[in-house]
Amino acid sequence: MILSKYPHIVQKEILDHMKHLDLLLLSFVSKNMKKLIMSSQKKRSKSIRSIEYEYDRSDGTCVVYIPKDRKPKNDRPSPKNVESMLMRIVKREEDKHENFQLNVSGKIIDFRFGGEYEYPVVSYLECVKESVIQSIHNHFLDVFGNSVEYYWEGVGWQWPEECFIPFLPKLENVSFCIGMFVDGHFADALNLEKMFSSSPVAKAIQLRVLKEVKLLNPESKFYQAEAIHVNSPGINGPDFLYHFQGKQIGLNCNRYEKSNLIDFVNRWKSGKAFQNLEYGYVRIANDNRFLDTILNEIGAKFIDANRQVPTHAVRQRFSWHDRKCTTFAIPSHAYVVRESDNRVASVMVSIISFIFGVWDKTEEEFFGDG
Repeated sequence: MILSKYPHIVQKEILDHMKHLDLLLLSFVSKNMKKLIMSSQKKRSKSIRSIEYEYDRSDGTCVVYIPKDRKPKNDRPSPKNVESMLMRIVKREEDKHENFQLNVSGKIIDFRFGGEYEYPVVSYLECVKESVIQSIHNHFLDVFGNSVEYYWEGVGWQWPEECFIPFLPKLENVSFCIGMFVDGHFADALNLEKMFSSSPVAKAIQLRVLKEVKLLNPESKFYQAEAIHVNSPGINGPDFLYHFQGKQIGLNCNRYEKSNLIDFVNRWKSGKAFQNLEYGYVRIANDNRFLDTILNEIGAKFIDANRQVPTHAVRQRFSWHDRKCTTFAIPSHAYVVRESDNRVASVMVSIISFIFGVWDKTEEEFFGDG
């Protein structure tokens, strides 16, 4: 069938009933075909929630797919959690595959089909890995548009023995989600700083910290991430809260200074810091008895015990595996108020945790809904 021979309305009808993978494959046929898909499928492309690149540091393989609404945590892409697998990008092997070459965004790239995969496999030499991925991504931007959310999931650990610097290519319109295991030589703050300074600002960062690390530069891109989760169960880590500029932060630590926690709340209340914050928590394993009195020391206000308590919960941003889950609910009678705009934050304290949730409400609006 020669698609170009049909009237435009028929062409669009045919394309409308094709799968995303088939549209992608068809877009490689010619520039005119790519333009036809771009122009006729704009509305449909906007319905794609996201396109995700999942890079495996152990073998240099990157799979590209459209996820289903919910992606099980720590699950590799599979038919159970993938709406449409689009491509696999792999390091070129020594054995001879029957590759053919296509011009993709101005770069000649090796492709192959068949075998165990029903989607195209792109191969690269290590020296041109980043440029190959950039060309593929630019093609996706052309075909599916820049209204789609693109995520790069780069993990820099192989638990528990080794740590790596995550591979984070320079890609337009992409949110980067970084997982790192901080141990050995990477416990040096200078190494961490070099890694973050040479990388795009991340959407989410997950750190597992098992060695002492000094505080990073206050201007570090690390603190500019939208969400940070730090797990340092065996050490007294630095105060990652102090310079945070994003929306959500969570700390699991061995010990935490009471003065740091009081300072965090007071700086938020004054309006001098944490203007973007919507949720934060600190979970303390040891020496956490000061939490019993912390509400009085931060000047918390209290809702009448007989009044229905508003419950704070927002979309959870720490994990990139399930972007529809919410943060731990805060049904607390305690709250604090920001002086600059009268904004309210709910505060909840348990035996080992301090949880802080910022409302998009003034104190008057807060009680109006309560």
